Amino acid sequence: MSIKNVAVSSVLALMFLSLLGIYMNSVPSPLITFLSVLIMLVGLIMAQSNSWRDIVILAAIAVVVSMVTIALIASPRLGTVGTVIALLLWGLILFGMFSSARRTIVPLPRDRSILIRNNFTGLVRLADGPVASPNMPFMEQMIAVIPLYELGTDARIEKVNTQGPNVDSIDLHIRYKVKDPLRAFGGIPNKGEIQLAIAKDLGREINVARRDVLFWEKLLNNQIKAEAEDILYSVIFASGHNPVVVSNQRNEITDTTFDRLQEHVSRWGIHIIMLEFQRVDINPEVRKAINKVSGRMDDTELKKIEAERDATRIRYVLGAEVELEAERVRAIIAALKESGVDVTPELIVKAIEATADWQMEGDFSLLTQQQLQPPTPPAPVKPADKK
Repeated sequence: MSIKNVAVSSVLALMFLSLLGIYMNSVPSPLITFLSVLIMLVGLIMAQSNSWRDIVILAAIAVVVSMVTIALIASPRLGTVGTVIALLLWGLILFGMFSSARRTIVPLPRDRSILIRNNFTGLVRLADGPVASPNMPFMEQMIAVIPLYELGTDARIEKVNTQGPNVDSIDLHIRYKVKDPLRAFGGIPNKGEIQLAIAKDLGREINVARRDVLFWEKLLNNQIKAEAEDILYSVIFASGHNPVVVSNQRNEITDTTFDRLQEHVSRWGIHIIMLEFQRVDINPEVRKAINKVSGRMDDTELKKIEAERDATRIRYVLGAEVELEAERVRAIIAALKESGVDVTPELIVKAIEATADWQMEGDFSLLTQQQLQPPTPPAPVKPADKK
């Protein structure tokens, strides 16, 4: 039974006994009966609410009704002074019961989760409600208080291996939150040694330190940093990039690291909210050398492209010349066949050589014929006739 149900049941029981006492110690009257039934009905309606405010109002009404009942019982028997004393004693009894209940129940803040373990069965459960019911003596024990608010940590990853020189350091900022406290309590790997170290730093026994949210903040930060470091090393090395490319493409690497980190820590009940590269440090000499090599590679690639372009142009030109030569040979063979000449390989070779010579002579004659002639001098001007 939850603490809220226990509170409602206790208040209703006090109200019912008080109304019963009023009914039995007063003169029978339909009005008193009606008011008693009405008050009990209103109390039952208010008890259906899940609001602690309504439960407190109902408890106040029950206390007032119980004080009226004590006054009715004590007045005819003890007189005025006795009635006052009885009311004071009843008030002290109610205050003592309330104080005892308040000391035994555990208030539950919204920003943290309290874990309770059964010492006999070993089962661990979460405390439920804004206030938790009292632990059963010798059977239940509060073992941990885990923060549910947003946490953040900064990590510096040094000497990150790449396919080339190393990245000197990478500064990460990670924000995360505990979504499943039970998995966070039992799912963190290699937690024994690090928990002992953190408890020692806090100057407490480990069982006591676990009930402090600062202990879990330090523990979770340490585990998140360790996981992020391992994942970042593997992601950057597998990418095959040099340090300069790693710095330029940090967004892509960040997304990959975020996804893999989320996959790993979800086993602990942790949700990663944000991961970002705040700084990537590269040795200036390494950066300069990589940029110089990249410049040489760009020149080499440009020359390679130009060479491939020239080779392609030459291949097309030679192909066209070969095609023209093949057409010329076919024309020679066709002409020889039309003339009735017996075509033999030797004859074809001689015909090709002869036509090639004729073509060269023709080209030479064209060149000589196209030489510029000196300009013709203008005709002399005739003298004018004398009249």
